Amino acid sequence: MTDEVILAGFKNLHEAMSEGFDRMDKRFDAFEDRMNRRFETFEDKMNRRFSGLEARMMRRFDERDTRIDDHERRIGALEARG
Repeated sequence: MTDEVILAGFKNLHEAMSEGFDRMDKRFDAFEDRMNRRFETFEDKMNRRFSGLEARMMRRFDERDTRIDDHERRIGALEARG
């Protein structure tokens, strides 16, 4: 066995390992991309949900004066009957 044969074997081994690591890097990158998209989607859904709840709560607070005024009007009407 000559040095050239041994060096060629190491070269082939190096190439095979490099290709394998490159494939694993690509798989990890693809997995990371999928997870990022999934969590971004989840985060967007949660943000929309919280925004909707916040808007609903603010509408209820905005309607408070109308409800109080109506309540005062009804009490006044009941007192006038009594």
